[in-house]
Amino acid sequence: MRQLNNPIILGRVEKGKQLGRTIGFPTANLKLYDDVELKNGVYGVYVYHYVNKYLGILNVGTRPTFNDGDSKTFEVHILNFHQHIYDENITVELLFYIRKEIKFPHVQDLIRQIHEDTFYARKKFRELKSK
Repeated sequence: MRQLNNPIILGRVEKGKQLGRTIGFPTANLKLYDDVELKNGVYGVYVYHYVNKYLGILNVGTRPTFNDGDSKTFEVHILNFHQHIYDENITVELLFYIRKEIKFPHVQDLIRQIHEDTFYARKKFRELKSK
């Protein structure tokens, strides 16, 4: 694995278990083109798809609330985005760290936290834009 010096990751969107969709936060599951060393957690990101730039939150980790094994996943929820982009390439630029990955006792707790993460990320994006 290489150390992630440049906060950019490239990947192809692949079909996952569609767990995010079932809780109201669909994600693009990334198959990375290069192994990267990145701390598990949630990040505020820009997502580049073709010539468009979107805001998003990236989860890096093992999805412990769903007891989904030890395999590290890279899943990005693109804000205000409703396209199917399976088998397409996207670029994700990491901007800021939001929080560590947490195992929640109930899925409802996870949903509440994702709402808080999204609210926080939108605020940070507005701050970045005003600089």
